Amino acid sequence: MRKDDVLGILGVMNPSDISTTVLVLKGGSNLTLDQVIRAEADYLVFRGREGGTTDEGRAFFVPYEEISYIKLDRVVRINQIRRMYGETVALDSEERFEKEQQGESAPAEVVSTPAPTAPTLDPAAIAKQNLLERIRAARTSAGNPKPR
Repeated sequence: MRKDDVLGILGVMNPSDISTTVLVLKGGSNLTLDQVIRAEADYLVFRGREGGTTDEGRAFFVPYEEISYIKLDRVVRINQIRRMYGETVALDSEERFEKEQQGESAPAEVVSTPAPTAPTLDPAAIAKQNLLERIRAARTSAGNPKPR
């Protein structure tokens, strides 16, 4: 990656996400960020730890061209990614539930993003449907009636 790419990605991220950000190097090593210290012309200076270790607070000086890609090491919703890039999106049901649990009220009115041109498929819904089909097939082959 180039310096502009790395700094652009880190710039759109929520500061609270920095501690879940992992730089994957060309050699396959993972470096988890704790805090970015400096962005020099040819390399990034940060505090963090190597993937697979518990050694925290180490200093890293990583050339931008050695960074293969950046990942967030947590579950990320599509709406969260859209918000990173400044899009205004409606809260999905899980986000509304989380806000209610935290005692926050959902905004009264939000503007949703334009519908994508291709239909999006929810991986959780697909997995649930596949599981239900397997259970139904197993019951049918065992001579049990279909569930109601």
